[in-house]
Amino acid sequence: MTVKNLPAVRVVEVGPRDGLQNIQDSIPTSTKLQLIRRLEETGLGTIELTSVVSPRIIPQLADCRDILGDERVKEMTGKELRLPVLVPTVKGLDIAIEYGVKEIAVFISATEGFSKANINCTVEQGIERARNVASLALQSNIAVRGYVSCIFADPYDGPTQPESVLRCVKELLYAGCYEVSLGDTLGVGSPSNVRGLVTFLLENDIPREKLAGHFHDTYGQAVANVWEAYNCGLQVFDSSVAGLGGCPFAPGAKGNVATEDLVYMFHNAGISTGVDLSKLVETGVWISDQLKKPNGSRAGKALSIKSKPISNVKSKSPKHPSLPWNLTKEAKGLQLYQSGVNLKIVLNRPKNGNALTAPMISALTSIVTRASKDPHISRIIITGKGKFFCTGMDLGKGSTPVAQGGSASDAQFQRLTGLFEAIDQSPKVTIACMNGPAFGGGVGLAFSCDIRLATRDASVTLSEVKLGLCPATISKYVVREWGVPFAREAMLSARPVSVEELRARGLVFDVADGAEELSARLDILLSRLKVASPDASRMSKELVRLGWAHAGRDEQVTGIRRLFEEMMRVDADGAHGVKEFQAGRNVDWDAFTQGMSKPKL
Repeated sequence: MTVKNLPAVRVVEVGPRDGLQNIQDSIPTSTKLQLIRRLEETGLGTIELTSVVSPRIIPQLADCRDILGDERVKEMTGKELRLPVLVPTVKGLDIAIEYGVKEIAVFISATEGFSKANINCTVEQGIERARNVASLALQSNIAVRGYVSCIFADPYDGPTQPESVLRCVKELLYAGCYEVSLGDTLGVGSPSNVRGLVTFLLENDIPREKLAGHFHDTYGQAVANVWEAYNCGLQVFDSSVAGLGGCPFAPGAKGNVATEDLVYMFHNAGISTGVDLSKLVETGVWISDQLKKPNGSRAGKALSIKSKPISNVKSKSPKHPSLPWNLTKEAKGLQLYQSGVNLKIVLNRPKNGNALTAPMISALTSIVTRASKDPHISRIIITGKGKFFCTGMDLGKGSTPVAQGGSASDAQFQRLTGLFEAIDQSPKVTIACMNGPAFGGGVGLAFSCDIRLATRDASVTLSEVKLGLCPATISKYVVREWGVPFAREAMLSARPVSVEELRARGLVFDVADGAEELSARLDILLSRLKVASPDASRMSKELVRLGWAHAGRDEQVTGIRRLFEEMMRVDADGAHGVKEFQAGRNVDWDAFTQGMSKPKL
């Protein structure tokens, strides 16, 4: 419970930048974007996105343009959320302006040795650079935040004099920074050091509301230092989810204070941060798993274990065996795999985002149509290879029918309509395994299927309006599955819809953290579906279709009566299923289907 007389704290999450910059292995951009989205959902008010810095110096942040250009990030920029970007040079500022950044951060070192190692200049030159960048940013109505590094010690020069820190803080405030973050880059400080420095700054006319704390945890003092700084009057603190971080130019430096530890401490004291701690803990566990690194947050680890059911802590659930998939055919940008009664169709144009060419559409329609008539196929799965599930129609030069009109338009309409209807009308259970984002016709491909699984970085975008088009052939399935208000808004805004939103709306059955886990979850789902008779599945699909197309009409009544009579026949699946039930046996319908006499193909 928040105590009214204790001032609230603003947390500046630096995980996506400071937390990741020192990791040697390249982290996929999609993982970084997912981290940012997850952090936003915790209620954090400030998230440092990235740094516009030379990829030679910090290779991990070489994808800064991809981060800043992401549609979801642009949407977030328009909200109350602060999304600062570290910008060390005027050239970097030009890039930030190009991508519509609203806030930047500049930094200087309080010591010569670190300044030379970090930005290859003296402290005076660093101040001049920061001053120039800040001045130009303010002229473009961009807010500027400042950092001072090595407030207690320099890895090359030893202890830092408080006067050096004071000088840097004053220079940044004079340059127009609305706030200056004091960085214990080496993590060597203790509460007494914190109190001494903050008191010194305040006695020299630095307003406490202009100061923030940025503490690393090398000696395990970071949380204590935050608490001491708070008691000295500071109310803004930088931290990193799961304690990620460390400086590439400060040998031996450990991660930032963990955001979970900081939030837990303040909430326990009745001090508001505006952050949902449970979601934050989930995010810390997730990013640690993604990076295959130990979770650096003590509170995060403890709370994640505490939140698990006791049965899950004591023993793991039995794993379903992986299904054996055999490649049976490869042609026209498609691969076919089969495992028993399951047919998997893989879109195999990863370099082109699995965009659908005319030959692919025709081949895909033919495969689905044949499989729908095959009594030895119970389920049809559609997935993609690479980063994207499917980016829709191929719009490449010389390959797109757009703007050709006439017979080309008619032919493409028939191809697309035929494909989606073949999937939608199939008597088999159809499953879309969305291994990544889907656009346009790729969305139709997913939502003409019965069931959808997706990776956490998947999203769907009805992007047609951006190109002067409309989602014509897929609208039937999108409106049916999404509902009118949601479908209308998504079509008109052309915004990316995250997998979290899809799942919350019941449009995605299960979510996996990556392609490998997606395959495993598919195998688990297929194993579970063995309990369902192929005929009963077909009839159930017809019941849903009757409810959608003919709700309350005579056609629905007639259709239900027809299906009832069909399931009651002596030669129907029901006769076998009830007989096995009476004998106390469960039916493996996959084995039953495979045991039928196989027709010649």
